[in-house]
Amino acid sequence: MNLEQIQKQVATCSCGNLHYPITIEQISASEKVWQSVVEFVQQKQWRHLLVIGDVNTQMVGYSPLKKALMTVGIDVSIVTLSPNKQGDVLADELSVVQVMLELDDSVDALIALGAGTIHDVTRFCAAKAKIPFLSVPTAPSVDGFTSKGAPLIIRGKKITYQLVSPIAVFIPSDIIRDAPRALIAAGVGDMLGKYTSLLDWRFGAFDGQEPFCPVVARLTEIALSDCVKALPDIYAEKAEGLDQLMDSLILSGIAMLIFGHSHPASGGEHHLSHYWEMDFLTHDRPAVLHGTKVAIATMELIDTYRAMIQEQSDVPKELGDWVTQMPTRQKLESIFNSLQAPLQPEEIGISSLLLASSKREAYRLRKRHTLLKQMSLQTSHFETEERSL
Repeated sequence: MNLEQIQKQVATCSCGNLHYPITIEQISASEKVWQSVVEFVQQKQWRHLLVIGDVNTQMVGYSPLKKALMTVGIDVSIVTLSPNKQGDVLADELSVVQVMLELDDSVDALIALGAGTIHDVTRFCAAKAKIPFLSVPTAPSVDGFTSKGAPLIIRGKKITYQLVSPIAVFIPSDIIRDAPRALIAAGVGDMLGKYTSLLDWRFGAFDGQEPFCPVVARLTEIALSDCVKALPDIYAEKAEGLDQLMDSLILSGIAMLIFGHSHPASGGEHHLSHYWEMDFLTHDRPAVLHGTKVAIATMELIDTYRAMIQEQSDVPKELGDWVTQMPTRQKLESIFNSLQAPLQPEEIGISSLLLASSKREAYRLRKRHTLLKQMSLQTSHFETEERSL
């Protein structure tokens, strides 16, 4: 991935929107990535680093990271985020406070060692402490590693804060390739959700006059397309497939970073996912992987979205062209079945009542002009008319 070439593409864009610079200085992926971390830290002349992880990521990555840094005299310690009573580590106020209590003036930078939740907590704490952070992903499960967005659960509500991106990303390829299958399937789910998020973004620009950038959209399309091409190798858990999945997730995050918001990669499918997550928290239920929820939500929306666009006669050609590229629900079910992932809402504990309420109300979680919003408003209008008859 050539960040300089991406910057040049963005520089030629005439969409008129603000494009944020890519502040990531380095992205490295290898089985010997720990030496790259050491070299980067030495260049920065940092002396004390604080790692943010959980029990699982501490087991798979902290020992080699600590050994590499301490061998050259760099002090490193870790905050192991505590799980809640359901056994889940959450990106919430408690996790943020746990980190901030360990963060003193001697810390030069933070290291996010893990997947989405750990990156969200680290990003928030780094921004508030005004220090940089390094990204060290341990699973190809989400696309938020390189973005500025930190979705946090504040008093039970999912709120996304636009903060800072990592100053560098170091991907331990051996750990990524050995990730649990459920996390791999979640990463594919987060990527295939781009089919509906990109349609929502285009629809929002057409019908709601929301800002849109064709260059950023194209970067997201490339990330999605490359992931889809790699699916046979991902099914087989081949190194090439898992490396490409990670590359696609990283590129999707960079697209969000450039645009400054999550529009390219987060539409109605993410709004449903966030709604379900908040309901699970309210009822003290165990968490479900973000990408797993996104996959289920995408399957719930994709055929309806296609029909909504095809029923309109005045939509721009690019919307019509995009829906012809989108897979059917049946095709998505085939993909996730190959990944041994859940296919139906009830498989992850989403009842028919919760599904129905989320389709009515989840659009309210974000100020976005999406097809989910239009679908919800049309349903509400139809139900009101029926009651008045």
